[in-house]
Amino acid sequence: MILYSEAQLDEAWQYDCKQRSLRDRHWIARSDYEQLFVLYLDSVVSGDKLIKLDIYIPREMLATIDDSIDFEMEGYTDD
Repeated sequence: MILYSEAQLDEAWQYDCKQRSLRDRHWIARSDYEQLFVLYLDSVVSGDKLIKLDIYIPREMLATIDDSIDFEMEGYTDD
């Protein structure tokens, strides 16, 4: 499980809105964005790196998510 704050979710959603505006696309509701964001996090944690969702997440946040997963997996053994 990856925990995130409301501030991080707001930051990601605002980034998504900016990217959509730049591409002349409709914004999605924050609640819909949150559902897709959580789906993305769950998929990455489960090892599905090829998931493609129609949302934008800041690169810095994606790097932090990857670092969190790597850190959690270091202590994991399959015994």
